[in-house]
Amino acid sequence: MTCFENQIEKDEAMSKLFTIAESLKQFDVVLEIKENSALHDREIRLSNGWRIKIGRGFDIYQRPDDWFQIGANDLDLRPCLETMVDIYRGDETNSGKD
Repeated sequence: MTCFENQIEKDEAMSKLFTIAESLKQFDVVLEIKENSALHDREIRLSNGWRIKIGRGFDIYQRPDDWFQIGANDLDLRPCLETMVDIYRGDETNSGKD
């Protein structure tokens, strides 16, 4: 589930998300993308009941100054913005206390 600030942001993100969804099909993974305009956090729901919530959204990694610099494609070397990631199982939003 995700939300967008404007139509330009939505168009850009949905294009990329659909590309990811298409590539996952070769591994028999179905990616459903849903929009909720009241949503602040982003959430990934897995078919086995686990949920992953990311407070900042999916842009936690900062863009490199140059895509040819060392670490541009290695997220272990990229600067990251501070955020909280909650992983829990079930319908409760209590970060794993169920």
